[in-house]
Amino acid sequence: MSKAHQIDRVAASRLGGFSMIEVLITLVIIALTLLGTVGMQAYAMKMSQGGQLRTQAVILGMDILERIEANNDGAMAGSYVASTLPTSFSTDCYSVPCAAAALSAYDLYQFQAKLSAQLPSASATISISGAGPWVYTVAINWEERITKSATTAVTTTGTTTVTGSGKTESFSYTVSRTIYNRSLVI
Repeated sequence: MSKAHQIDRVAASRLGGFSMIEVLITLVIIALTLLGTVGMQAYAMKMSQGGQLRTQAVILGMDILERIEANNDGAMAGSYVASTLPTSFSTDCYSVPCAAAALSAYDLYQFQAKLSAQLPSASATISISGAGPWVYTVAINWEERITKSATTAVTTTGTTTVTGSGKTESFSYTVSRTIYNRSLVI
């Protein structure tokens, strides 16, 4: 055998490529990285959904307060005060003009329908204080699924309260607006 041929065989044995164990270690590292990415994506989607529900609560609270302010006569009469919201209405005030009391019942029904459709396990109360000007307070409560099983109880600096244990957390959003008698405003 020639000396050049022996050198080629030695060089070829040193350039054998990757071993099976190196390939398996690389596959494990890639799999763990992909699993971590999927977990972070799932968590991000959960947080995004929670933010969307909080936004819906804010929009619904402002919507009913604007309806209360628009129906000044019904607001002054206290027609919007409700510990439980109605599930039906007598007059469709969208197509037929209504008196103040009928309009408030219609508004409360519309609020209840939107609340049920947009927030999970939602309920709301509307209260009034004052004797002119009146302060209407809307408290919206709903539940969200959580990923952790530990008990949490957090009150934020604003008006959103979070409490819960197990598989859901209860959220509450409270908003108030002062209603003035428009007939006295100059």
